[in-house]
Amino acid sequence: MIRRGLIAAVLSLTAVVARADGGRVRLRQDAGPFALTVFTAPEPLTAGPADVSVLVQDRADGRALLDADVEIRLRAPGVESARNYAATAGTNRILKAIATDLPTPGNWRFEVVVRRAGQTATITGVLPVEPPASRLSAIWPFLAAPPLAIVLFALHQARPRRREGDKRGGEK
Repeated sequence: MIRRGLIAAVLSLTAVVARADGGRVRLRQDAGPFALTVFTAPEPLTAGPADVSVLVQDRADGRALLDADVEIRLRAPGVESARNYAATAGTNRILKAIATDLPTPGNWRFEVVVRRAGQTATITGVLPVEPPASRLSAIWPFLAAPPLAIVLFALHQARPRRREGDKRGGEK
């Protein structure tokens, strides 16, 4: 019973360090002839490197519009001027993406401008950026592994052992 509990605890710890594909949907909004969805990664969004991706769809039928031009404007908290980026095809070919650096925490304002076939649409929103994670929080699973292995080994060695005769049905 204890063994199963320890295995479950170890497996639950590994789920913390597993990395999934994608990020978080920050905004989904219809604008003009388009349905626009904005994604960000990593999750949670912290000060430092970040990806902002946009899915542009035809509002009428939902198909992805791969030929749309997408511009993303980011404005840091307390700053009037925005940084402009031309989004390009991301790793996932149906998304237009940028890789950027968000150096300060706070509520960053974003604006997405989409142009296609003479039509333009704009959406705006907020990206809540948290302070960067401490270095320790990033490496704690690696620091915890050796003591955990020692504890598991000690528990294994401390368990009561059956004598050879006990395993054959009580013969001695």
